[in-house]
Amino acid sequence: MPDTIVVTTTFANKDEALSLSKILLSKRLIACAQLSGPVQSLYWWQGEIEQDEEYRLVMKSSVSLWEKLEKEIRLNHSYDVPEILATPVSAVSNDYEQWLLEELRK
Repeated sequence: MPDTIVVTTTFANKDEALSLSKILLSKRLIACAQLSGPVQSLYWWQGEIEQDEEYRLVMKSSVSLWEKLEKEIRLNHSYDVPEILATPVSAVSNDYEQWLLEELRK
């Protein structure tokens, strides 16, 4: 089974997402990041339904780095309760996984 995970979080603004991407890349906690948005988010917050524009950040990493990655996202995120979801990858091309794991080891 691959060691690869896809981690997703969202931000209120693009600059914060870009900043976190660079921090995580420089610490080799992720091999790459993809930023999209704005997206429309609807969610419950403090008893009310909220609707906001957010930016979605999708990152590729490994299970072995999950705890450090989650901690670093929390330290650098402006939300009180940031979305931090890790999805295990059930299949990945050998070449891509080799590249990803090599970048995380440097």
